[in-house]
This record gives sequence, structure tokens and C-alpha cells, in this order.
Amino acid sequence: MRLLQKTNRAYFLISGMVFIIAGVVFYFVISFFFKDQLNEKLFHDIKNITRSIKKNGTLPYYYPFIDIKEVPAQPEQSFKIIDTLIFNAFEKREIPFRQISLIRVINGKEYFIAARDTLLEEDDLLEVIAIVTGSVFILLLVSLYFINRKLSLKLWQPFYNTLDEIKEFSYDKPGFKLSSDSQLYEFTELNKTLEKLTQKVISDYQSLKRFTEDASHEIQTPLAVIQSKLETLMQYPGLKKEQAELINSAYVYTLRISKLTKTLLLLTKIANDQFPEKKAINLSELLSEKIKMFEDHILEKSLTLNKEIKPECILETNFFLTESLVINLIGNAVKHNINSGIINIKLDKNHLEISNSGEPLPVKASKLFDRFYKTNKSSDSPGLGLSIVREICRLNKWDVNYLYEDNLHKVEVNF
Repeated sequence: MRLLQKTNRAYFLISGMVFIIAGVVFYFVISFFFKDQLNEKLFHDIKNITRSIKKNGTLPYYYPFIDIKEVPAQPEQSFKIIDTLIFNAFEKREIPFRQISLIRVINGKEYFIAARDTLLEEDDLLEVIAIVTGSVFILLLVSLYFINRKLSLKLWQPFYNTLDEIKEFSYDKPGFKLSSDSQLYEFTELNKTLEKLTQKVISDYQSLKRFTEDASHEIQTPLAVIQSKLETLMQYPGLKKEQAELINSAYVYTLRISKLTKTLLLLTKIANDQFPEKKAINLSELLSEKIKMFEDHILEKSLTLNKEIKPECILETNFFLTESLVINLIGNAVKHNINSGIINIKLDKNHLEISNSGEPLPVKASKLFDRFYKTNKSSDSPGLGLSIVREICRLNKWDVNYLYEDNLHKVEVNF
């Protein structure tokens, strides 16, 4: 949910509650003041009627608003206020009235005097207040919505500009600077903080990149020297068997270290997006070519290879990374297969699927793509093949999934 929608929803909810409370208060206030004014009018009417009887000796009659009649002798009664219903012949229904009455001795006679006036009917009063309050509420909400929307978009425009620029940020492009400017203190501070942060990210990235490249170079150089020396030692005449085995073992481990260093360097470069060059690649041809690389290994393990490769599957991506992905997937299917097992390779324009026979994984499938994970601890593989596959897929925004069914390990890449 957008921030503007959330604030508008809060405004509408609070405004609605305020208007409901205000409507109730308004109803009681109007009702109170109306009845108070009506009482004053009726008191005034009683005084005028009394004065008129004393002066003229006549009894004014205007039913139902004025009701005067002579009554038997009884004590005088002071003002009595009641609400009553009187039938209206014209409207053919009972109408609420406010009545003030008293018994007064005038000119030696006792009279019942009552002054009445119609009350506002509660239903009508509630209806009027509801219509007025509802109309004002709707008008206010509509006005508030458009004013808040226009004002918010204007106030938040620097934020959206900053957001768009941050989306274009790349840590391999030094000199990044936000061009968004705002007179609001909060956004100005946000831009300053983001600029410091991005500069720190760029600086750290450049330092890590240099360290990785320098470390790889410095490691590879002495490894190459060691391998050369070991190769020379293995050619010495008169070596004993035990000595030759020790030298050969050391040579194999230097090869493994060299391979591991190159693989870790490749993972670092992929993570840092150092393969920006992209071009159209015929994945069908590339896949067929790399399958031939593993023909000897396939024959050695007596594997059955099933291929369903659609022609002309073109991808816009980096060639080196795509080649690494294909080699790792095929090599993984061959290396972790069983003797006389099966390899299925399927390719179309939307996905690549490579499956191989084998026993179920001893751990959760989610660990399969972790670095240095190996199902066989005695394997000389560093356990980085599928990690490279995952990083390449992440970089290209492809989906990679693993599934085990029908005694087959399946790795699927969706383009």
C-alpha cells in the first residue's frame, strides 16, 4: 500500500468518527436551544393572555395553540411544562406539542390557561442533521482527498526523484551523486545520508575488488611456482615410490587450491556484476557443444543420455557465464550419477532442465546451492558448482529450482 493511500485512509476514518460525534452533539445542542426558546415564547404568550383577560374580560381562543377555560374553584397552580400529542385533523395524525399551563384567578374567576406550540419531530430533526452533516462530510472528504493528493505529490516529488536515482545506482560506477533537491529538511538530510552511504558502498566495493584480484594473483603466482617445482621433482631419477607418491599428492592439492581460488574469484566477480557484456547466444548450439566435452565421462560410467534440445533457443546474456552454467550443470549430472545411470537434457525457449539418476539427498534440498556443500565428503570437488549456477541465474534474473522425483535429481532453469 502506498503512503498516500494509507494517510488518506487514516484521514477518512478519523474524519468520519469526528463527524458522527459532531452530529450527535449537534442534535442535542439544537434540540436543547430550540426547546429553551420555545419555553420563553410560551411563557411570554401566557403573560399576554393573562393581561388580555384582565383588560378586556374576553377569553381568546385559538385551539390547539391557545386553550382557556373556566374551572371550578381550586387553588392556583404555577407553571407546568409538559410535552403532549394532539391530533391534527388536517394531517390526520398526532403532532408533538410543548405545553405550558397554569390555573390563575383573574377578575374573581379561576381559569385554566394553556399555551402550546409544535415541537420539532425527532425523526425530522435527525434526518435534517444527518443530511446536512453527511453532505458536509462528503464535501470535506472529496476536497481533502484532492487537496491532500495534490499537496502530497508535490511535497513528496523530491523523494520519488531520489528513489528513481537510487534505483539506477551501480557500485561499479564511481562519482555517483543525487541531483534531487528539496527545500524540506527531512529530504535534504535523506539525500545527504544516501550520498554518504553510496560513496561508502562504492569505496568498499572498489577496495574489495582490488583485494580479490590482487589476492587471486598473489596466490596463483606461488602456486604456479610450486607446481613447476613439483613437476621437476617428479622427473628426478631414482625417486622412491613413497617419495613419488608424496610429491604427487602435494601436486594434486596445489591443483585443487588453484581451482578453488579461480572458482572463488569467479563467484566474487559474478556477485559484483563484473560481466556486463551481453550478446545473443544460441543456447542450443552451446549446449550440444558442451555435451560433446563429457562424452568420454559418459561412456566411462555407461550412462544413457537422452536429449530433447529445441533448435534456435536464443538468449541475450554473457557468453562466459552461460558457458559456465552449462558446464557446471552437465558436469554435476555426470559426476554425481550412478554407473549405468540416466541423464536427461531438455531445452526450449523458456527453460533448461538437466536430470540424472541417483539416491535421494541426505539433507534438505535448499542446502544444495550453498557454497562448499558436498553430498560426498570424500569428493575432491570444492562444492561450488551449483553456487555458481545460482549466482549466474540471480544475475540474469532467471529462476533455478531443484526437485527429486522418480529417482531423478532435476535442476531446472527458467529464463
